[in-house]
Amino acid sequence: MKKLIMVGLLVTVSQSSMAVGLVNDMQLCQGVIEFVDNKLKKAPRYYDKADVKTVRQGLEAYNQYIQREIVAPRLLKFNGGDAEKTKQMQKQVDAYKSTVVNQLQSRYPQENLLTDHAISVNDCAKKAVPSGEDLDRLKDAVNTMVKLAQMN
Repeated sequence: MKKLIMVGLLVTVSQSSMAVGLVNDMQLCQGVIEFVDNKLKKAPRYYDKADVKTVRQGLEAYNQYIQREIVAPRLLKFNGGDAEKTKQMQKQVDAYKSTVVNQLQSRYPQENLLTDHAISVNDCAKKAVPSGEDLDRLKDAVNTMVKLAQMN
């Protein structure tokens, strides 16, 4: 009986840890998305406007997917359904995301996109894969990011 209880506790702890771990990964991913979007707000003149729009829309859809399907529900579950605690935790997530954006801006001060940026978004997609139209838009965004990075 003791073993059964321990296994049940390990599964519960493990699921909570995995939920928090994925939220941590996704806040990093949201930081990367925001960083790339900021770069594209001041995109080099030689980037085609349609390409910039494709990337921005695809990343925005992916960011919304991450928030809607992963971050928000897992934070709520982690906080036992307490909306106020979840709201406070979301503020911490947002603060960390801002730190990520600032670090990336320091590391990559140039205006143009690099292949590294596309790889980072692709690595995020491996951890949390959207479906349907969101996935198609994300694929288009990453492929277009690679295209833009190769223009440098």
